[in-house]
Amino acid sequence: MNSFAAEMRAAARALLPGGAFLRRDRGAALYVANAPGIDWAAAGFLCREAGNLAFLTPGPVWLYRLEARFPQPPDRLCASFRRFRGEPDPEALGLFAAGAKALDGGSCDARYDQRLRQRAAVCLREHLPGGGLYACALVRYLIEKERGT
Repeated sequence: MNSFAAEMRAAARALLPGGAFLRRDRGAALYVANAPGIDWAAAGFLCREAGNLAFLTPGPVWLYRLEARFPQPPDRLCASFRRFRGEPDPEALGLFAAGAKALDGGSCDARYDQRLRQRAAVCLREHLPGGGLYACALVRYLIEKERGT
């Protein structure tokens, strides 16, 4: 497990009451916990509740933290995405969560790189700010680094 992913998991676990679980979500969120009603924003997570479950997605603070760790882009792709810093939109948050699952030990979406590039192309074409995509590119870099490629 990547140290950044371990940091996110530890932040979420710190808010859990005794006996509650925290697992990687199989859907669009990063984690699912059987602990609704908690102020997950205190740990930097966006939360959607359904029944007795809380579905957690990393909020903007996690993207900013990762960007701060890499003031200089670590590879050429990240350098090309440097213009996409700033306030992430919901699509960037979802893409970040998908990559964070791989960093957390889950399987990597084989299309992650393609999705990242396509989102950047849409942002350029439609003159959207594309905030958060630099952090997503950094996640892609960390995934590749973990794989040793």
